[in-house]
Amino acid sequence: MAASALTVTETRSGPVCIVAVSGRIDSTNANDLLTRLNNLLTSGEKILLVDLQGVLYLTSAAFRVLLVATDEAERNAARFVLCSVLGQVRELFEMGGLLDAFTILGSREEAVAKLG
Repeated sequence: MAASALTVTETRSGPVCIVAVSGRIDSTNANDLLTRLNNLLTSGEKILLVDLQGVLYLTSAAFRVLLVATDEAERNAARFVLCSVLGQVRELFEMGGLLDAFTILGSREEAVAKLG
């Protein structure tokens, strides 16, 4: 597996479903991530925390996935929150003017404490 391949793992902390994403999110794998997030939301998850700490890079396809998932969460009366948006990934959010488009909390621990 290449170092930049997308990896998605799910864990739970109380009512919070944590989706840890690592690697690169681009047009080759963005739809897989969207399917996974939408499946969680439509299956009844009410608090979805996406941890981006391990993300090396993301393209416009990744932003589309996150925006669509945010809309899906609203349709399902769920919360969709990002955490650990750091370094180059944060700079990409800033350049795209997207920091205000999402609920973004600090670390995973901070986010779970606030959401749980």
